[in-house]
Amino acid sequence: MSFIQRMNLRCWVDKARANAVRVAEHPRGTRLVFLLELAGCTVAPLPNALILVGLVTAAPRKWLRFALAATVGSIVGAFALYMIGRLFFQSIGQPLIAYYGAEAQWASAGEWLNSGWGIAFVMFAAITTGLFRIASLSAGLMAMNLPLFLVALGASRCFRWTAECAAIKFVGGRIHGWPTHYFKYAAVGAALIGVAVFAIFTLS
Repeated sequence: MSFIQRMNLRCWVDKARANAVRVAEHPRGTRLVFLLELAGCTVAPLPNALILVGLVTAAPRKWLRFALAATVGSIVGAFALYMIGRLFFQSIGQPLIAYYGAEAQWASAGEWLNSGWGIAFVMFAAITTGLFRIASLSAGLMAMNLPLFLVALGASRCFRWTAECAAIKFVGGRIHGWPTHYFKYAAVGAALIGVAVFAIFTLS
C-alpha cells in the first residue's frame, strides 16, 4: 500500500478546512487572493482555483469578494504584461516567453490578434492561465487599444472567477460526502492552504 493510501486523508482535509477558515476570515484574506492571482498571472502558474475551493467553502458569504479580488488581480497582471510587451519586450518580454515555455503559443497568438478576431481571442485566452499571459504580452507588443483590451479581458476573467466561486459556494458542504479516494487531491490542497496561512500571518 502506498504512502498516500496509508495517510488519514480525511484528517488532512479537516486540517485544510481549519486553516482555510483562518485565512478566509482574516481581514487580509481577499488581499491574499489578489496577490496570489497577480503572481499566478505574471510569474508562476499557481493553483489559485484549488485554493479558492478551500477559501469559499470556509467562508461562503465572502464568495463574491474572493471572485472580485481574483478578477482585480488578473486585470493588474494583464496590465503589467501588456506594458512589458509594449515597452520592454526585448529585455523582459522575450525572456518571459522562454520562461513560460510558450514559444509555439506566442506565434499563434500573433496570428490571432492580426486576424480580426483579436478581442475574441483575448476573451477566450482570459479563461485560461497560460494563454492569458501570452495574449497579454502580444496585445502590448501589437499596441492593441488598451482600454478595450482591459475591458474584454476583465469581463472574461470576471465571468470565470464569479462562476467558479458561485459554483463552489453552491456545492459547499456536499464536498464532505466525497468518496475517500477523492481526498488525496484535498491533501494537496491542505499543503497549499498551509503555505497561505504562513504567508498571511507573516504579513499581518
